[in-house]
Amino acid sequence: MPLFRRKPTPPPTLDIDLPAGEVYERGAQATMLQGKTAMRGTLYMTDRRLLFQAQKGEARWLTVPFDEVRSAGLYAPPRVTMGAPGGGAPSLFIETTKGEHVWWSFDGREQEAWLTIVRERAAAAERERASEDDGS
Repeated sequence: MPLFRRKPTPPPTLDIDLPAGEVYERGAQATMLQGKTAMRGTLYMTDRRLLFQAQKGEARWLTVPFDEVRSAGLYAPPRVTMGAPGGGAPSLFIETTKGEHVWWSFDGREQEAWLTIVRERAAAAERERASEDDGS
C-alpha cells in the first residue's frame, strides 16, 4: 500500500492544431535551460517534432523537427561560466543540425523514455534523408 495517495496527473493537452497527419504523442511539464535563463513550460512530442510552449514571454514556442536533430543525450547542463559541465541533475540535451543546443529538465524517468524515442526518430529521419539522396 502506498504511503501517499497521489492521483496520476493526466498528460498535458496540446491546444494547437497540428498539420494533417501529424499525431500528438506525449507531453511533460519541463524547464528549458538557456544560459542563465530557465523558462518553465510544457514540452510536447508529436510523431514529427518536439514542441516547447513557454508559460511566459513574447517568444512562447520552440520547435525542433526530428529531421533536424543531430544528437541527443542526458547530461548535466553547462554552467554559464566557460561552458563547463554543471553539477545539476541530468537534462534532455538536443543538438540540432544547425549546431544549436537545447536543454530541457523534467522528471528523470520520463527523460529516459523521451531520449529513447528522440534518438529513434532522429535516426529514422536520417535514414529517410539518406535514401532520398540516393534516389535523386
